[in-house]
Amino acid sequence: MQHSRRDFLKAAGITVGAVAGAGLPGPADASAQAVERLTDYSSHTADGRSVTVTSTSGQQVRVTAYGGHIVRVRAIRSGEAFFPDDRYEMVDPANHAGMGGTLAVRDDGSALTMTTAPADGIELTLQKNPLRLAFLRREDGALLTGEDLTHSMSWGDAAESIVRQSFVPPGADEHFCKGGHGLYGRAPRVDRTGETVSHNYPLRGGHGDQAPAIVPLYLSSHGYAIFFNTTFDTTFSFGDGGVHEFWADGHEAPGVRPQLDYFVIKGPQFARLLDRYTQLTGRPRLPQLGFFGLQLSDKNYPGVSDQAWWTEKITAMRNAGFPLDVQVHDNRWRAGSGAWSGSWFEFSAERWPDPAGFKRWADENGILTTLDYNRNNSNEMAGWVGGPPPGFSFRAADVAAVDNSDAVPDWSNPATRAWVWNVFWTKALNPALGFPGDALWIDEPDEMGPIPYGALTADGRRWSELRNAYFLYLHKGVGQEGWDPAAPGHIGAARRPWTFSRGGTAGQQRYGHLWTGDIESTYGEMRDQIRGMLNAGLGGFPYANIDGGGFHGGLISGPLYRNWVAAWSSLSPIWRPHSEGDTATLGPRASRWPIDQDAAERDEFLRYGKLRYTMLPYIYTIAHAAHATGMPMARAMVVDHQDNPMAYSHDLQYLWGPSIIVMPVTSDADGTTQNVWLPAGHTWYDFWSDARTAGSDTTERSCVTRTGEIIMYVRAGAILPRYKYAQSTRFLDRTHLEMDVYSGEDGSFDVYEDDGVTEQFAVSGAAAVTRLAFTHSALRVVIAHPAGTYRGAPAERRYVVRIHGLSSPVGMRVDGHPPLGACTSETAAVLQGSGQVWDAARKLLSVVTPLIPVETGGGTAVTVEPSGKPYPSPSAVTVHGAEDAALSGVALATRHPGYTGSGYADYSNASGDFVEWSVTVPAAGSYTLAFRYANGGTSDRPLTIAVNGAVVDAGKSFPVTGAWQNWQTTSLTTHLPGGAVRIRAAASGSSGGNIDCLSVGPASLG
Repeated sequence: MQHSRRDFLKAAGITVGAVAGAGLPGPADASAQAVERLTDYSSHTADGRSVTVTSTSGQQVRVTAYGGHIVRVRAIRSGEAFFPDDRYEMVDPANHAGMGGTLAVRDDGSALTMTTAPADGIELTLQKNPLRLAFLRREDGALLTGEDLTHSMSWGDAAESIVRQSFVPPGADEHFCKGGHGLYGRAPRVDRTGETVSHNYPLRGGHGDQAPAIVPLYLSSHGYAIFFNTTFDTTFSFGDGGVHEFWADGHEAPGVRPQLDYFVIKGPQFARLLDRYTQLTGRPRLPQLGFFGLQLSDKNYPGVSDQAWWTEKITAMRNAGFPLDVQVHDNRWRAGSGAWSGSWFEFSAERWPDPAGFKRWADENGILTTLDYNRNNSNEMAGWVGGPPPGFSFRAADVAAVDNSDAVPDWSNPATRAWVWNVFWTKALNPALGFPGDALWIDEPDEMGPIPYGALTADGRRWSELRNAYFLYLHKGVGQEGWDPAAPGHIGAARRPWTFSRGGTAGQQRYGHLWTGDIESTYGEMRDQIRGMLNAGLGGFPYANIDGGGFHGGLISGPLYRNWVAAWSSLSPIWRPHSEGDTATLGPRASRWPIDQDAAERDEFLRYGKLRYTMLPYIYTIAHAAHATGMPMARAMVVDHQDNPMAYSHDLQYLWGPSIIVMPVTSDADGTTQNVWLPAGHTWYDFWSDARTAGSDTTERSCVTRTGEIIMYVRAGAILPRYKYAQSTRFLDRTHLEMDVYSGEDGSFDVYEDDGVTEQFAVSGAAAVTRLAFTHSALRVVIAHPAGTYRGAPAERRYVVRIHGLSSPVGMRVDGHPPLGACTSETAAVLQGSGQVWDAARKLLSVVTPLIPVETGGGTAVTVEPSGKPYPSPSAVTVHGAEDAALSGVALATRHPGYTGSGYADYSNASGDFVEWSVTVPAAGSYTLAFRYANGGTSDRPLTIAVNGAVVDAGKSFPVTGAWQNWQTTSLTTHLPGGAVRIRAAASGSSGGNIDCLSVGPASLG
């Protein structure tokens, strides 16, 4: 092996700077050992976009504009040639020419001054004797960073294949954030100032080191970012020992040595830096809407999870009221052993006898399917050819130390990439098969660390140069070359991929994503993963994908389940609980499934399930923004507050989109305190209580923790759009759009929607954006018609506006019409057609509009504002949803749209099944009971209606409504006593149907 002691120290997490204290060269020492620096100016050429400077010793420096706010810097020694642009595909290859740009040059004798075109672009000065670069803001000449006599470009000698860029020491006020993260997705901090950081491919094989996000990018609080365009190992010093530099190391492998090649990106805002970085390297691939729902795996049931098990388990989730969108297969679906080894990518005829039948069932039940591929079984898969080309692997001697050395794909080989896609296509993804398969989980591509640095790869490079690109080539094969082409044997724009591997490389985000591997189930791990999530977002990977609750843990405590699996995971980009605990030996609670947990955990999980699924318009909008601009879904506080020192010290909290601060609870104990920073200049609402707090940049808000209640604050002026709760994204009712408006400031939010499945949003612009705007002084909400449309967009829509922060109710109107009537609940207002509701306990005013036809050309859809009249007395009719009732033999379901509240009662058609409401009747008398129901069958489905156990109608008719989504009302009038009353609707035979709600009102109103 060619690994040095330095390599293993890095792998162990000991930075080079720390090693210096042990007698090994640190960054400054290593820089001093460089034997070659740039000499004096000899000549230069320019072509309008690039300037190439030659030194007196034959070295060359080339500066190229990429648009108006990015410049590329390259340097080579005498006798070398610049690498071609496509050598490293971290930069989207099309952008080398496609981004364009101009670079003007002026020679004043002692220096060259180069400027990009925009007035707020980049200015570079290149001093001639010796050649030294500086980067400045064009608008005011302020220095971003640069070189001086002792800090410059340099190269190692013939025995040391290191190339380095050293800048002047950073100022005391400059902070640095490193994109990506280390092994297992962990990050000790967001602010890496004063540290030396290396994020490279793991060195150890097997399961020892996993899942780095290799992103040679950093962001400076001074408003610039550096992206090091090399796949050799990189290291960055952010002021460690006063040193500001980065270097690439070829580890003295034969063949080419690293070249200095980096991009300087100007913001100045972090959001602009991320936007421009992902423009350069590729926009993050937007997953289907369903992948932002709940994902659960069968890992905890390795001995029993077959087709029947999955059907039963999903049905149990639905019957218990829980959401679920994605089944994640772990091994057992595969032919062969159905275990980690000895199985291959193909449905098992024994355990999955009818995958096409399951696919039809899954479509009806709103379920997507993720299929797993384990690298170690590659040689078991159809068509595998071992060895180097024409085989799909490396020389046997080069992979001898790799676990499962007979199954090591070389993803730099186009033939290897074509082979794996052909397996995926022919065994699962070809629509002609009718099999389940919407996503690919690619496991263990991070185990090739023992390959020698000098090993030759299929594309002619050495492993020292390929290894950091290994993930990228894999995803290129599955995404760009496999999934995307609009040709036979591919999927094209009909469906978006969700592909994730254990580890990732910069640029991979344009094809697929990553997850953080087999992490621990501890609060310390949880804290590392929170920071890792934020750093991944700072490196172009905005869809953080983490084993919720940790992988290694077996049985975890109830509080950890509630705080991590339920709370934090539901408020992170991807909600995918997963662990190795085997329920056969540890019992059902080893599972991550909520239906296997105790009552407290089940209740907490359902609470967060309802929160996430109702908030999907907000979540999907910020997911699309991540795709469109590189803005992370969960963004470190530094993204919005890079000039505020508080942002750098508060990295266990984050902004969930533009309006919500989230801080997970990271301890078991109730009653402890966690301090959250609420930035000054805004009032912040406690999400759970609506209590208001003024932001401050000098003091923190001390929060007393409660197990399972994640700390959340919403900014005044925020508008949070919502849908009604549904148990699958496929069941979401887009004809009903709700919004929570937090008064105190003006605000707006643009809701993004598309079909959630295809690439037509990108191919043809098939999407809609609906502007929601709030004016605080007028207490006015204006909702626009959507700009644009898409397949499946609603033709009409009802809006529910909830205004938080009022001290007393205000009479409201819609579109200048007469004042709205008051109702006892939002559901009552929906049934009435429109209305307003005052919740005195929550100080919350709700306005329900009529159904409004949707126009797609923009303009105002509806205006909600004060009527100028007092808030009226509410109607005496009370409405009680199915979710408020006791259910026996009846499931709370959401499949058929048009229900009110959070679901409807779905009878199983067994005699004795019932729904029972407990209502409060103000006084004894004659009342009308109105049942809103649907009967999509072919005959009447009568129910027995009882009051306090006494039958009042033994065969109340519930006639056919024509379809399950057609809701009607059937009523009866009866005497009710005053006080607490139980009203039951029971199946008297094999009959039933779906009941949405019960309305109770005086007979005179019926």
